[in-house]
Amino acid sequence: MYDIAIVGAGPAGATLARLIGADKRVLLVDRRRLDLDPAECRLKKPCGGLLAPSAQKELARQGLGVPASVIAGPQLFAVRTLDLTARLERLYQRFYVNIDREAFDRWLVSLVPARVDTCFGWNLTGLERDADAPTLSFRTAEGGHATVRAKLVVGADGALSAVRRLAYPNDPRPEMYSSVQATFDLVSAERSYGAIFDAELTDYYGWTIPKAGQLLVGAAFSAGDGVTTRFDEFVRRLEDNGYRLGREVTRSASAIARPTAPGHLLVGRGRILLAGEAAGFISPSSAEGISYALRSGADLAHGLSGGIEGAPQRYLNAAWPLAIRVGVKAAKASAIYGPTSRRLVMRSGIGAIVAPQGTLSSAQFAHNR
Repeated sequence: MYDIAIVGAGPAGATLARLIGADKRVLLVDRRRLDLDPAECRLKKPCGGLLAPSAQKELARQGLGVPASVIAGPQLFAVRTLDLTARLERLYQRFYVNIDREAFDRWLVSLVPARVDTCFGWNLTGLERDADAPTLSFRTAEGGHATVRAKLVVGADGALSAVRRLAYPNDPRPEMYSSVQATFDLVSAERSYGAIFDAELTDYYGWTIPKAGQLLVGAAFSAGDGVTTRFDEFVRRLEDNGYRLGREVTRSASAIARPTAPGHLLVGRGRILLAGEAAGFISPSSAEGISYALRSGADLAHGLSGGIEGAPQRYLNAAWPLAIRVGVKAAKASAIYGPTSRRLVMRSGIGAIVAPQGTLSSAQFAHNR
């Protein structure tokens, strides 16, 4: 029997596994084959791969420095914001670090102590509650089945958390969005990241991120029919607004949780706890989740430092600042995604960069002249 079984080896799960004390027997499970070469892995995390200032701050707080192998080029210093419906465009300075998300996750896992048992390629299929030790059922990488008992189970398995679904089927869940991201050959140099709003296609947003000679193009849509069609139309509208896209190389999709009410946040109870996006810790305004995952993993490790008994309450107390951050971001989202307020801010030019004539492509800033 394990003291703690962690389902999900992303930033939240890997951070928790790294920081848990040596006095506990720990299992870390992920459905991705993080034990294999990335080229051999079918499942990868679809993500823009930008470290926001809040994620940089949390890495610094944990005493971590990102290795060169995780950094991806180019490093840019501005976000090109487009409101396609209102035909408005602005450039804002931002301080992101461009990374390879797959390499980032694998680096965090590499920091997990060898005393932690790992099982990769395992999919959670069942969870049975027990007053003393819940039982987890998995389908293994080889196609077999395994059961694990643990005194405490932690779901760090993302937006569609199987742990949350199985353990708390009647608790409210954040609204789910479908994120579609494609990789295109980069035809011309991009000088900024892109944040694109198009109210006709989505009440969330899209993004463009140059990375290692390619361009990531993604967008989040309310779940439902027609997501692929809406994404194809989104790409077409980008091209109409000056983006030069080459051959589409890859396309992937994933779910994004968007918490907009206090009840959407759930750290868990008793012997089953949640961390990262599984708990609802993600920005409702930008969908940035790495900083929340890193911090919630560390907060849960702090809660467990006093032992398993009483850990849920200690974790809840430690995670209150994260919950407040989500609430603040939800309020910010109401301004960003309100068409009138967004257009007022963009038209005002407050906080925008004024680029010297001739430094940007002719397509950029055309709507502001």
